[in-house]
Amino acid sequence: MRGVTAQVYENGRRLAIGLGATSVHWIGGEALFTLSDGNVFVAGQGGDTRRIAAHDGVILSAAPHPDGKRLVTGGDDGAIKAISPSGEATTLSEVRRWVDHLVSNASSGVIVAGVGKDAIVFKADKEAHRFTHPSSVGGLALDAKGRRLAVSHYGGVTLRLVLAADDKGNPLKWAGSHLAITQSPEGEYVITGMQENALHGWRMPEKTDLRMDGYPSKTKSFSWDKRGRWLATSGANAAIVWPFVGKLGPQGKPPLQPGERSDALVTAVAFHPSEEVLAIGYSDGAAILVRFADNLGMELDEAGEGAVSALAWSPDGKQIALADEAGRGAIITI
Repeated sequence: MRGVTAQVYENGRRLAIGLGATSVHWIGGEALFTLSDGNVFVAGQGGDTRRIAAHDGVILSAAPHPDGKRLVTGGDDGAIKAISPSGEATTLSEVRRWVDHLVSNASSGVIVAGVGKDAIVFKADKEAHRFTHPSSVGGLALDAKGRRLAVSHYGGVTLRLVLAADDKGNPLKWAGSHLAITQSPEGEYVITGMQENALHGWRMPEKTDLRMDGYPSKTKSFSWDKRGRWLATSGANAAIVWPFVGKLGPQGKPPLQPGERSDALVTAVAFHPSEEVLAIGYSDGAAILVRFADNLGMELDEAGEGAVSALAWSPDGKQIALADEAGRGAIITI
């Protein structure tokens, strides 16, 4: 795809974000980028942009609010806030520790924050209860219905019914430090990125162990296709896409490796909301699309000065937002 004009120049607009983005989320047709200076950068539908002061420090985590109208953010200032695109900021909690992880779900109406060893559950913007774990929370993931919470930590994962304050936890054990985590859309699989550049997983309900290794760096970005047939992951010179079909899932099956390069690692992946089309961001700032049906590739953006750190499709799949660690961003119409 080298030599082809990047789509950002033909069907997109460049955003002068100015600072490194930690994530991007779509709220009401607008793209909200969380930044390393505590601000939220909003790219409006009409081409306007604005900044919202949210935290005194880095925004470490973010998730759409269950109401679909706001963004929930967590910072190294110990605050959990709900931010509206118009600029209104409401403090949900002051936990006085880094808020490293946030997940939410519109169906169950829950927000869960990972703070130290605790997974703090919020309902209706109020803290409902907490689950405490044996070590610091490495990652959080909710199933599609927002009912089952998976918490990664040292020694494995703990599954809980998120709305049940007295849930004692269902342990999934595997030695080592478990960090980033994801659940398949229907909850059949729980997968973690581990400290030693490998993935470990469990097939439910039998708790059958799955091992996926060979990564040159840690996997920090996961993305499932809509049907849960494919899991795309970062951490290699291509997007490593594991097949999750049949009783054995990815065991004994080679992954697809779209977008392979020799000069950069994949840092972000995002499946289209309805099609088998994958967006891939790289450590040099470049980004591409790959369509599985015919392996057709399209260059979204050229290399810049920082790794792609934020990548998200609009809910209708017609636009994609991306940004990097150097302060460059874009909105591209597909």
